[in-house]
Formats: sequence, structure tokens, C-alpha cells
Amino acid sequence: MKTTKKSIYNILFGVLGQIVTIAFGVILPRLFLVSYGSETNGFLSSVNQLYVYLTLLEAGVGAATVQALYGPIGRGDRDKISGIISATNKFYKRTGLVYMAGVAVLAVGYPFVIQSDIPHLTQVAIILLLGGSGVLNYFFQAKYRLLLQAEGKQYILTNITTIIHLLTSITKIVLIYCGLNIIWLQVAHLVFTLCQIAYYAYYINKHYKWLNVKAQPDEDAISQKNSALLHQLAQMVFNHTDVLILTLFTNLKIVSVYVIYNTLVDMISTLIGNINSGFIYKLGQIYNTDKPRYLRMFEAYETYYMALSFALYAVTYMFLLPFMRLYTAGITDANYLLEWLPLMFIAYKTMVCGRAACGQTVSFAGHFRQTQWRSVLEAAINLVISIIAVILCDLYWGNGIYGVLVGTIVALLYRSNDMIIYANKHLLDRSCWVTYRKWVLDIALMAGLVLLFNLIPNKDLSSYWTIILWAAGAAIVSLGVYFVLNSLFNRKAYLQIKSYAKDIISSRFNKRRITQ
Repeated sequence: MKTTKKSIYNILFGVLGQIVTIAFGVILPRLFLVSYGSETNGFLSSVNQLYVYLTLLEAGVGAATVQALYGPIGRGDRDKISGIISATNKFYKRTGLVYMAGVAVLAVGYPFVIQSDIPHLTQVAIILLLGGSGVLNYFFQAKYRLLLQAEGKQYILTNITTIIHLLTSITKIVLIYCGLNIIWLQVAHLVFTLCQIAYYAYYINKHYKWLNVKAQPDEDAISQKNSALLHQLAQMVFNHTDVLILTLFTNLKIVSVYVIYNTLVDMISTLIGNINSGFIYKLGQIYNTDKPRYLRMFEAYETYYMALSFALYAVTYMFLLPFMRLYTAGITDANYLLEWLPLMFIAYKTMVCGRAACGQTVSFAGHFRQTQWRSVLEAAINLVISIIAVILCDLYWGNGIYGVLVGTIVALLYRSNDMIIYANKHLLDRSCWVTYRKWVLDIALMAGLVLLFNLIPNKDLSSYWTIILWAAGAAIVSLGVYFVLNSLFNRKAYLQIKSYAKDIISSRFNKRRITQ
């Protein structure tokens, strides 16, 4: 029940936190665009993506550490845990110094690479302030976040992140309305990052007194960090190359258009991720301590994770363009209403979620080295096709934004199939058609729901309020349809979920009866 309670907390606070994030994620970009313009928005997005690449200095130690911690945490081996965290801490301190040097290089060189009307001193100040948060993360809090993640205490991370995000967002809104320079918004972000670090230090000192970060470093436990690095590099290229390519081959206004769409869709991705993180830690522990049990649980995990993802993305597709019409009304320095962008973004995101369960299994198994060349190939496909497609789209249609999404989708078609085949064949010992059948069902349901929605006459989507009401109704219908039909077509998964729910209810009832 301790595990169940943690899972409930993770999901509950994750969803609540995402509601706060979505609210401010909708308000702030609009205020930002109106107050500072698309070029400044594009500049900030571009710099943030460069810092994402700088996190490659982490060299995969994060993924390797979490995977290494699952087993010791499941067995309650505190000495082993301390050794792993000590090795991770040692690595992060070295990395922090290199990261600091990288921030300085970016601050000096980046303003001379791009064409922008933003003053150079302003660019330098923003780059330094944004980089400061990353430096502090490496030196003081990264190792603790990994421990809490592997422990299943994602709700702790979510709660402090939500509070800091709330305070930061409110402060930024006040500063924008006061007409202050954008630099002050980054100062506020850095100050609240310091508050977050202070809380992590307090929490670890209070609840993990036994943790010894100066223990003998267990370097062997995170020895796969170099193989994990290649996976991380591939994911960086896959997730963040689009903005960099658009920056180099188009302009910052086009970058702003891409980022606004991506930000809105990513809110749903983060919501799904928060629900997933509610119990994913336990699956990782079970895989490393009781694999037969994991194999029984996997069917339900894959079925309902995919169903949830496709259901929410179906609703997102229905309302993304109507929302953008309202959201960007009055903004004339860039065209934000591109008809095919919603479809391409949703295709991209659903393929990521469709392969996620198999990808998690590969990670739980620690098969970083065995699959590293596959991730590199995915990154190469994405990079090459994106560059070619951006140039062609810009040449023939005057807008290269579709090109980066073409590259991402083509790379996904390769890697998603590869991941599904590898996990089913080498780790799950079953036919890959078990997974593909779920894809066929979920795609068919999405197409059917969208078609039915489009057939509804006289839909009033002229205000935020009516969009929210229609979206809420569509979400209820979509989630219900996906749950019922996936349960009918995947009986084994349904029985697993039903049995798990009965165990929880029975345990709660027996506990109450004993206390009475």
C-alpha cells in the first residue's frame, strides 16, 4: 500500500501541477509575444535549445544512475545507494565546471552568429542568466532529483517544481505589466531556482540522514553512462534539432511559430508523462527484482498508456487550430495559422507515445550499449532529412517549418518500429504483433473520433470558454471510448487492471476493519 499511495500521490500532484503549468503556459507566451515580439520569443527559444545540447555534458549519467538505483532501492540496500549517489555526485561536480565554461563561450559567441535586432549586451545577459540555473543544478541538486525519481517520490519533485513555476510565472507577469526589460524576467527565474535548491537540500537532510554522498564511489554501477550518452545525444537531436535548424535556415519569427505550437502540444505530453511517472519507478524496480511479474504487468501498462495518450492527442488535434486563431489574434509579425501543423505535431507525438512502453523496457533492462547504434541512426535520419526538407519547403512554399516535422516523422517511423521489434523479441519474449494490433486500434479510434467531431454542426468555438467546454466534453467521450474498446480487444490487460484494483480496494477495506 505504501507503493500504491506513492503512485496515487505522483499521479494526483502531477496532474494538478500540470493544470497550473498549462494555465500559465497559455497566459505567459501570449503576454510575451505582445510585449516583446516574435523575434525575442524566437531568440529565447533558440538559446534554451542550445542549453539543452549543453546538458550532453551529463554524459548519460542521469539515465544510468536511475537504472542502477532501481535494484538497490527494491532490495533496501542503503550502502549500495550511497555508493551510486557518491559516484554520480563526483561526476556532476566535474561536469558543472565544464558547463560553466560552455555558458561563457555561448555568451561571447552566440550574439555574433545570429542576425537579430536585439542589443548584444541584452543577449549576453540573458544567456548568462539562463545558463546560471544549469550550473547550479549540476553542483547542488541533480543527484538528489535522480534519487527521488528512482525512489518513486516524483510527487516531491512535482510539488516543488509547481510551486516554483507558480511563483516565477506570477512574478514574470507582474514584471511584464510593469514594462520592465526582459533581463529582469531571467533574474527572477534564477532567484527562484536558488529557492528550489535550498528546499531540496532541506528535504534530503531531513528524510535521508543515512545517505552518505562521500561514500566510496560505485563507479561500476554507472559504467553504462557512455552508452547512455549516445542514447541521450540521439534524443537531443530528435527532440531539439528542429529549433536549431529553423534558427540556422529560416528566421527567428519562424522559430517562434514552431515553439508556440510545440509548447501547447507539449503541455499534453507533460500531462501524460506525469501520469506515467506515477508508477513507472515501481515497474523499473520490479523488472530488476521480479521479471516474471513484470512480464505479466506489461500488457496492462502498454495497453492503457497508449489508450490514454491517443485519447488525449485526439482531443488536442480537434481544438489546436481553433485555439490558435484566438490565441494569436492581433499578432501580425508572423503567420501562426498553418493548416497542416496540428496534424504533423499530433502524428509526431502519438508515435512517441506508441513506442514508449517498449522503450521503457529497454531502459529497465539497461540495454543502452546493445541499442546505441539504433539511436544514432534515428538521430542521423532526423538531422539529414530535416535539413533537406527545410531547404526544399522554404524554396517552394516559402516556409521551412514543415520540413523539420517531416524529418522527425520519418525518423520516428524507423525507430518506433525498431524499438517495438527489439523489446518484444529480446526482452518480452512475445510477438511484436501484440503491440502493432494496439496501434491499429488506437489510430482507427482517433480517426473515427475526429471524423465524428467534424460532422457536428454549428459548433461554437469563438471564445476560450466555449473551446474549454467543448474540449472537456470531447475528452470525456474520447477517454471513455478508448478505455472500453481497448478493454474489449485486450482482455488480458483488462483482467490485470481489474485484479489490481480489487487488491487495492480489498487491502484498504481490511486495513480499516483492523483499525476499528
